[in-house]
Amino acid sequence: MNWVVTSVIAAFFQNARSSVQKKLNSKMSLMASTYVRFSFSLPIILVLYFLYYQNIESFLSSLHTPKFLIYIFLGSIFQISFTFLFLYLFKFTNFLVGTTLSKTEVIQVALFEYIILSENLNQLAVSGIVLSTLGVIIFTTKDHKKIINNLFSKSTLIGILCGTLLALSIVFFRGSMLELNFLKSDFDKAFNALFFSTLIQTILITLYLVFFEKDQFKKIKNNFQLSCLAGLFGFLATFFWFYSFSIIHAAFVRAVGQVELIFSYLSSRFLFREKIRIIEIVGIIIFAAGISLVLFFK
Repeated sequence: MNWVVTSVIAAFFQNARSSVQKKLNSKMSLMASTYVRFSFSLPIILVLYFLYYQNIESFLSSLHTPKFLIYIFLGSIFQISFTFLFLYLFKFTNFLVGTTLSKTEVIQVALFEYIILSENLNQLAVSGIVLSTLGVIIFTTKDHKKIINNLFSKSTLIGILCGTLLALSIVFFRGSMLELNFLKSDFDKAFNALFFSTLIQTILITLYLVFFEKDQFKKIKNNFQLSCLAGLFGFLATFFWFYSFSIIHAAFVRAVGQVELIFSYLSSRFLFREKIRIIEIVGIIIFAAGISLVLFFK
């Protein structure tokens, strides 16, 4: 399947998962609602993994690939760290500034792919990545003066750090898949990375909840159906992200994946019939121009 198609599918399911988690946030702690994304995905992955392979050969081969294990563990840690820090942003009155600047993640992915994986990108494609990110920032920011006034605030620095942690997790996940040379297909590489990362993340966050938020397990049980839905959407989103990462540079995938923000934006406009501002149209045009550069010069 074409990586552009799978990236758009991933963005769609990520938006669906975020919508479910938003409902869960009002019923349990933010960390518990994050936890269900991984823990309720794990049973689905376990069943599909062993049904697909019908043996443990692939599992054992992955275990005997040290660099894969290092990369997948680092990717999992950075993703969890990103989640913690991103939730921390909500404590600030100007958290919107930090949230907006966390979208520089796509540019940082391109940088870390070059530093960590030694993957060079076409200059015009990089220009497209920068342009699309600028477009996203423009059309998702309600108060552009606030961005400028708070450029050196604590929330700004945390927002950029959030983007850094997310970018590192993405690059290490891609790096882990590149180490699975014994697997022939991109599907197998994505599936193994998904299996190991979800397992690691579920174990780590389970330990966190046991020691710090034990009461949340009862709330998770009381919201079992929504938790299952978050797990299902989380599984589908992550699988399609990983599959795309196994095919092409993660920076290109995440650039196209920013279409998720446009999905959310158009949905709110269609449902609530709010007026469209000129600056938002400009942002969408810039985003579209940037994505066009990425697709033509990848």
